[in-house]
Amino acid sequence: MSKVFFSVVIPTFNQSTFLEKALESIQNQDFQNYETIVIDDYSTDLTEKVVKKFGTNKIKYIKKKNYGVIGASRNEGIKQSEGSWIAFLDSDDIWYPKRLERIKNFLSKNRDCHVVTTDEKIINQTKKNPKIWRYGPFKKNFYKHLLLNGNCVSTSATVVSKSFLDEKEIMFSENKEFVTVEDYDFFMKLAFDNAKFEFIHEVLGDHYYHKQSASSNYEKHKSAYKSVMKHHIFEIQNFTKNRSFLEKKLDANLAFMDIVQLINNEKNLFKGIMLFIKNFFSKPIYFNILVFKHFFFKQLNKILN
Repeated sequence: MSKVFFSVVIPTFNQSTFLEKALESIQNQDFQNYETIVIDDYSTDLTEKVVKKFGTNKIKYIKKKNYGVIGASRNEGIKQSEGSWIAFLDSDDIWYPKRLERIKNFLSKNRDCHVVTTDEKIINQTKKNPKIWRYGPFKKNFYKHLLLNGNCVSTSATVVSKSFLDEKEIMFSENKEFVTVEDYDFFMKLAFDNAKFEFIHEVLGDHYYHKQSASSNYEKHKSAYKSVMKHHIFEIQNFTKNRSFLEKKLDANLAFMDIVQLINNEKNLFKGIMLFIKNFFSKPIYFNILVFKHFFFKQLNKILN
């Protein structure tokens, strides 16, 4: 059995200020049986200096050119890891001091799980009030649930069993068309291979959205989401042969994403309403169910928070 319990994998590129805070949040963990693996895409800022500031006792510093594919950096971190559990942390996110200890205690009582995700505080640079995102829940046929209802897991809030990854030969996709949504694909692959997910409903970290975030490029993010969904609909899923149903659901999801983008991010209420009306009548079943689910869970989240 590995002497290291957690291997913390951090991909980074030119985010030295954020990275320093991320590394501080790891250093301040109550549970200290971990190693940190920083995969640097040849940053040109102060990244290397920041890493050296923390010493090399618990940090493996690896330079790897990933050509914009963050999955390649995460895969390198997994390959270099010695821990029993892989903990992912993006370089612009942070953990609270008790996070690893809380997960370690949970795992000691739930030895049959393969993936553990905690809740997060979401801090958006362009918005005043942070939000709490509660992930999950785990359901029967979780792969189907993820494919039909979207991602309910977060990379920086998740740890995964190294032995399960090795046994099932699961890694992040390095397909450039999946960039910004490669984590969604990763979690669906885990679920497809019957990984058991557990969710700890306790906020144990901060997740940041800012202009430098890869997912902040909406069109790129939307295109990547579409590519991942098409891949799973036509090449992976085996729960239905009715792929046209899944395609229609995907089209409704994409339309809804456009409406949210227009209203929330571009502040174009008129265009958003017009697009809503168009889809309300052109996709009456798929779109309207999606809208109902969104607003229902939004209100439920408000009650829980």
